[in-house]
Amino acid sequence: MTKADKVIFATLITFSLLSILFMNVFLGCGKEKYVVIETNGFEYARYKLSEKNINTIEINTEFGYNRIDMSSEFVKMTDSNCKDKSCVHSKPIYSGGMIVCLPNKCVVRIEAKGGLDGVAY
Repeated sequence: MTKADKVIFATLITFSLLSILFMNVFLGCGKEKYVVIETNGFEYARYKLSEKNINTIEINTEFGYNRIDMSSEFVKMTDSNCKDKSCVHSKPIYSGGMIVCLPNKCVVRIEAKGGLDGVAY
C-alpha cells in the first residue's frame, strides 16, 4: 500500500465517522423512538420505547389476535391466531424495520420522533 492509498483510506474513514456523528447529533436520529401499531390501515396505538422492562401489548380486533413484546431496544410479535404464523417467526425489529401480519391486517413498526425512522438515515 502506497502513501497515497493510506491517505485516501484515512480520509474515507474520517469522513464516515463525521457523517455518523452529524446524523446522530444534528438530525436527531438518536432521539425518542415510538412503536406504531396499525390495523386495517389505521393507527391502533403508539407507544414510547423508553422503559427498561418488557411490555406486552395484546391486540384483539375483528380481524384477529396479536401479542407484541416491546423493550427499550426491540419489538417482537410473540403470538398470533393466523394460520401460517410468519409474523411470529420473523426476527425482532430494532429501528426502521416492520412486522406485518397480513391475515390479521396488523403492521408494527418503529419510528423516531418527527417521523424519521431508521431507514431514513
